[in-house]
Amino acid sequence: MKFPRIPFLFYLCFLIFFLGLGQTSLTHAQAPYFEELFNDPALSEWNHSEAAYVLDGELVLDEGGFAHHSDNWSNLNLSFRATFAGEGELIIQYKSGYLLLYNGERFLLQQAIGDTVTELAPSTLYPIPPGEWFQVEVIVEGKSHLVQINQDNIFAEILPDPLPPGGIAFEIVGEATARIDDLSVVNLEITDQPDPTPSVTETSNPESPTQEDSPPSTVTNQTPLSWVRTGGPPGGLGYDIRYNFGNPDIWYVTDNYAGLHISYDNGLTWQQGNQGIPPQSGPSGDAIPVFCLTVDPHNPQILWAGTDMTGHIYKSTDGGKSWVQKENGVEIEYEALTFRGFTVDPRTSNIVYAMGETTRHEQGDAVWIPKGGVVYKTTDGGENWTLIWDGDIPSSLTRYLWVNPEDTDILYVSTGIFDRGAVGQVSLDQIGTSLDPFGGLGILKSSDGGETWRTLGKEQGLNHLYVGSLFMDPEDPDILLAATGHNTPEAAFEHYSKTNSSPIGVYRTTDGGESWTRVIAPLPGAGGEVFTSVEYCPSDNQIVYAGSNAAIYRSSDSGVTWETVTGETPGWGPPGGVGGNPIDMQCDPRNPDRIFSNNYQGGNYLSEDGGETWKDASNGYTGAQIISVSVDPDQPATVYSSGRNGVWLSTDAGSTWQAIINLSDDQIIFPEWGAIRVDPSQPERIILGVEGIYYSDNQGQSWSYQMMPEVNPMAAVIEFAPSNARVIYMGGASANTMVHPENFSGQGIAVSKDGGQTWESVTGLEFNHVPVMDIAIDPSDPEIVYAATQNGLFKSTNSGEDWTSFPGLPEGATHTAGISPKNSNMLFAGVELIGFYLSQDGGISWQQVSSGLEPNGSHRDLVFDPSNPQISYLADLFSGVYRSTDGGMSWEKINNGLSTRAVTSLSISSDGQHLYAGTNGEGVFRLDLNGIPPAGSLNTTSDHDEPAAEETSSPDDSIDSHVKLITPTTEDSTDQPTSPSSSIYARISLLLLGGGVTAWYLISRKQKGNE
Repeated sequence: MKFPRIPFLFYLCFLIFFLGLGQTSLTHAQAPYFEELFNDPALSEWNHSEAAYVLDGELVLDEGGFAHHSDNWSNLNLSFRATFAGEGELIIQYKSGYLLLYNGERFLLQQAIGDTVTELAPSTLYPIPPGEWFQVEVIVEGKSHLVQINQDNIFAEILPDPLPPGGIAFEIVGEATARIDDLSVVNLEITDQPDPTPSVTETSNPESPTQEDSPPSTVTNQTPLSWVRTGGPPGGLGYDIRYNFGNPDIWYVTDNYAGLHISYDNGLTWQQGNQGIPPQSGPSGDAIPVFCLTVDPHNPQILWAGTDMTGHIYKSTDGGKSWVQKENGVEIEYEALTFRGFTVDPRTSNIVYAMGETTRHEQGDAVWIPKGGVVYKTTDGGENWTLIWDGDIPSSLTRYLWVNPEDTDILYVSTGIFDRGAVGQVSLDQIGTSLDPFGGLGILKSSDGGETWRTLGKEQGLNHLYVGSLFMDPEDPDILLAATGHNTPEAAFEHYSKTNSSPIGVYRTTDGGESWTRVIAPLPGAGGEVFTSVEYCPSDNQIVYAGSNAAIYRSSDSGVTWETVTGETPGWGPPGGVGGNPIDMQCDPRNPDRIFSNNYQGGNYLSEDGGETWKDASNGYTGAQIISVSVDPDQPATVYSSGRNGVWLSTDAGSTWQAIINLSDDQIIFPEWGAIRVDPSQPERIILGVEGIYYSDNQGQSWSYQMMPEVNPMAAVIEFAPSNARVIYMGGASANTMVHPENFSGQGIAVSKDGGQTWESVTGLEFNHVPVMDIAIDPSDPEIVYAATQNGLFKSTNSGEDWTSFPGLPEGATHTAGISPKNSNMLFAGVELIGFYLSQDGGISWQQVSSGLEPNGSHRDLVFDPSNPQISYLADLFSGVYRSTDGGMSWEKINNGLSTRAVTSLSISSDGQHLYAGTNGEGVFRLDLNGIPPAGSLNTTSDHDEPAAEETSSPDDSIDSHVKLITPTTEDSTDQPTSPSSSIYARISLLLLGGGVTAWYLISRKQKGNE
């Protein structure tokens, strides 16, 4: 960033004044805790200008306003709320020269030493709507420097030469205004300071069990603990991806758990955009189930979004910054209503169609239970809705609606999707054995604006009736492409694979649906290939893409002929990743070779070469359902995760993630992945559970595979014996069982005594056909093992040859088990929906632990601080993470910053300083128990080369204007030596000396109308 040179006399005044402030601050003790609620209108503890004043209990900074509080803080935790609006910059200065700058779109971190300004990290894109409050937290301790905005890591740096102590200051430069409130500064070097908010500290409990000799807690920081949302790994139940017609640098993705995410830099980085759409689903009630989204082509500031199961419609008129519920006239006829698509009439924004799915909660596999479908219509911009088609149950869900722009009475509606049942299928007890189990409706067509409908199906040549995607040729409305498919059960799968007779594929019509021709068939031998998306490119209607769970296809003649551009074996996706089901694809309107795919389970991926190669484009966006998280015992910044989104590795504490399913062509790709564990004796070796076991000796660069005996449907639990890493146990459960409170399926437990080379089934008859949810192994005897199963807790003293139950525990599913690392008689068990139990005599007797815990929990994992076994952490799928400092006798929640409390897995670093949590719906979170990120952590919000500032698009609907942050280079630093901190202190000194000179920053303003 370039700054104008301050004249020598001006700068000399600044030096004199700054030294004076420093001397003043050194004359009193360093404040251990400073709190400012701005209740003093005179700001008597602040040096400030007239443009800095108190209003309504808030510090207001208008153009040219500054306020400085002198002190001598060194290691500090600075926290405050702020708003910003206008054309300028808010500058936050702390210590003797750290500078955090914000211009409404980007944050920049610098330091100023004398007359030299140094950029400490690349600027980070983080647009916040003007006037909206955001939380700022800065933690500086030694060389570690962390900046969080709304609990998202913006900067996490290791600085070799920390700056000297100092105070804090705020300044506005340019035509802007800011408000500051709820300011606090904690001196991290003082351990007995008052703390106005609850923090996690060690307590003693006189009734706690006998405590083993152990070192004191490693957590001495009195700062309230706050989780870091890593924004990864990629994946989740993604659904739609769209771009803004007025500014194609702005993109939107939706996810069934994480809601809406918006990118302002052409899909490189993402941020949440759910303001006005409250959490409303998921095990903990924290999920934001936005399934579908549509941008109004007449006014791209108008967006429509619909939710899964809760039946809500939301409208935004400011490009997704805020949302308002608009569903008058919508009725939930059965137990649940899911909106799966919106279409805006080509004539007017007032006419909108909403397509959905009706659900009746029935027992059985949701993939095959028949659903219903509905189509709603509004003619007044969403103020009122009318039902224009109701298929009742059973029929088939609806998703895409196309309006013929040449005759808007002609409508087409797709029905069905790959993982939902429909009318006409075989009975549920015949699904697995039938060679033709499918039913369905096909495509609905109306020629009178939705007054009446007829179905287009097998009579018209559309031989598969689950139409997951439908697209109209942008130049010829009589040409449509339909992507069809459904999950294929075992008998039909084998039949189709052998005979290549599957009716699934992509179909094309040239006469408005009256006849259809299949233009893509499944790959040879791919009896389970399912086509889930088809997409015309808006800039060239000859270029069309289609996607399946096996491959990506491209056509250069409007869908007549096709080539497979990537996939087949072992599937498609970015390096090391699997694409899942490409449930929606979207071409960049400026480049037909640039295409996004938002995937159901896979993540958001981008190709820039016509689909041949793909890269992850999910930075900051995750809805991942994590089954297992495992931290490297030697490197706390190295962490692995696995689940319904693939297998991922981060070497920078979750800042960035790389996919590591690097399988050879002859190895099996699985749609979902079970437990992952780092070998404690060989940290470069990892074991991954699927339908069998994958091993890697090089952090996932290559794998070897081994089938497992009677552990089904996958190895969802893997544990190493603490006293002998060559002894490994695994348990079987389905992915859904591990991330949901309901019991789905699973069975089996196996043991290896040679480091995983061979395995033996040791499933007890008592739990032979139920899921194994957790395994705990005695810390000193690898033959003593506990299995937490759907039928309760069981113990074996001979490596699983025999099992016994615990009569003292309540009957019920047990989803977690634990043993104190220092006392084998101290056992823990979480009984599903009943309570958490402790035994101090090896399981002879049990007592329920309720202090601090929410009742009727679903406890999923328990880990112990390696440096102090009295400290433990407990995950509850309903209420988040708890911490105990008294051996498990009492607990307290530590959910600050944990925006999704549905925690499925925990892993703690060997030094006890960093706790990772895997969640159902928002990926991985990290809790730095000492307040300092692990060495090697990076910026969690962007690892891409960001576009030049002048190319960055603002979300504003009328004027694209922003402050250009100009970074000093080696060549120009001597010409532009001045720093913002110099400006702050120089202006204070000149104010005291009667001067009126103001130092300004170079500001570049760019305006652009809507395209």
